[in-house]
Amino acid sequence: MVNTESSGNNGVIIEESAPINTEMSNATKDSNEDCTIHEDTTIINDLKIGYCIYGHGENRMLFICGGVGCYKKDYPDCVLSAFNPSVYTIVCIDPPGYGTSRPPDRKQEVNRCMKDAGFCIKLMEHLHMTPFSVVGWSEGSRTAIHVANQGKQYVKSMILLSAGSRVDYRGAGIFRGMRNTEQWLPDAMEAYLKFYSKEYVTKQWADLCDVVQQVYDLLGGRFPCDYVLPNLKLPVLVLTGGMDRFCADPKYFTTVLPNCKMHQHISSS
Repeated sequence: MVNTESSGNNGVIIEESAPINTEMSNATKDSNEDCTIHEDTTIINDLKIGYCIYGHGENRMLFICGGVGCYKKDYPDCVLSAFNPSVYTIVCIDPPGYGTSRPPDRKQEVNRCMKDAGFCIKLMEHLHMTPFSVVGWSEGSRTAIHVANQGKQYVKSMILLSAGSRVDYRGAGIFRGMRNTEQWLPDAMEAYLKFYSKEYVTKQWADLCDVVQQVYDLLGGRFPCDYVLPNLKLPVLVLTGGMDRFCADPKYFTTVLPNCKMHQHISSS
């Protein structure tokens, strides 16, 4: 990546995309060839929770998917295999009601991510994968914040991808405009239909958009995770795209998290 702007005081770095070297060393190739992705389920709080494990390294990480996602959609094999399995152990969870953590289907609600955090922590305890770093994508970033808060004794660091702990007038309008999946472009829906039925996507996405509207109308635009941010002292990396329509100003995190750095790829969505 090419660094085009840096502000030393607030930890913000803005980058432009540049060619990425995809060649791997022989050692990495050999270790990747020996590593497979293991999928399994367990019971937590009387609910089936699906997950997968990749790698066997000392650096343990928990990956949490985004809204109406699942680990197979948001963290496919090609993403996991980019990590050296001798260095990292990655656990990907399907939160309750998503992916392999069904039935039952997900019940969208304002406190959903806060509740999901308890399942994440119990899964890592069950797998004896503590301490660990947590990675959250989109909706999963809000869950990651709660994981870091509820599991302070376990969580070493946090990475937030396309994160938003608040929603403003513009963001609420974008979600309202996307509530009706019949108006989506075919390619947008196709990404979900590889893992879910159209009926599931239509209902879940509408319910999720309704939750965002509730947060904007009734909670002043603040998701529950926004209130716990000042309590977090762990190292945080915020990754965002300059063309992301769903996130409010990502530099906000550097004002409330004392140990936060932000990298923005200005041409990414």
